[in-house]
Amino acid sequence: MNLDQIYTQSFCRNLGLISVEEQLDLRNSRVAIPGMGGAGGVHLTTLLRTGIGKFNIADFDKFDYVNFNRQYGAFVDTVGKEKVEVMKKIALNINPSADIKCFSKGINESNIDEFLDDVDVVVDSLDVFVPKVRRMLFNKAREKGIYVVSAGPVGFSSISLVFSPTGMSFDQFFGLKDELTSDEMLVRFLAGLAASGTHFKYMDPKKVDPESGAAPSLGLACQLISGIAASEVVNILLKRKPVKSVPWKFQFDPYSHKYIKRYFFLGARNPLFRLRLAVINRLIKMKSLSKQTQTNEQN
Repeated sequence: MNLDQIYTQSFCRNLGLISVEEQLDLRNSRVAIPGMGGAGGVHLTTLLRTGIGKFNIADFDKFDYVNFNRQYGAFVDTVGKEKVEVMKKIALNINPSADIKCFSKGINESNIDEFLDDVDVVVDSLDVFVPKVRRMLFNKAREKGIYVVSAGPVGFSSISLVFSPTGMSFDQFFGLKDELTSDEMLVRFLAGLAASGTHFKYMDPKKVDPESGAAPSLGLACQLISGIAASEVVNILLKRKPVKSVPWKFQFDPYSHKYIKRYFFLGARNPLFRLRLAVINRLIKMKSLSKQTQTNEQN
């Protein structure tokens, strides 16, 4: 069979939920995914199996054993290999006609325009501890008129947000501005992302370490977010129904049996945001004091 025949047969079971014409639209669409870790790898494979045919993927990292609990491309025989190259090989094994452009140095100011070239939707898969890079990505996507879907794993749950290029901006929603430090931006990002906090009852915040980039994570939550993000992407690409973009925010937590849909009016100017900001700042301060105490005791 030629590549067209393989594609048609591979995605024929989508029909009935997606029309023949819509499947062609998906095949001709390009999605950018910055990050091929726990979120990005499973986002890529889920969107591939939906029939989307073009991708820009970015990651500067290589697979390691600490990735095994959640990352799609992490296997014994991929340890030490570049994530983008491993995921490209997996992608072409799912859809050999896929167009995959790799950015093996991640995204930065020098390549962000190329990364977003001819892109229809961005699916945010960046590490939580890179607020300035994320801000650059979202603001550049907005400038180019591109939707950004952000669905991240938190505990057993998924928190999802969609940013429209004509709606509330990333900076407005999280209260970001140029003069803030990276740490201040991170705290504001976490405060805005917190949603309804269904995960607070069972997650140990002491295990979150911004210095090392470590945080509690589960592979099952990465699987959960991929279906949620893919549903949003398909709706955006096919224009089936109005998109609920920020300040709408969603959290689905199957462990707590809760689904929260909330209109977070005013974004960062919402009184609840300021309360969460104060709580997170206090937790971080307490953790820093605890670390300092431990260091002093060891000395």
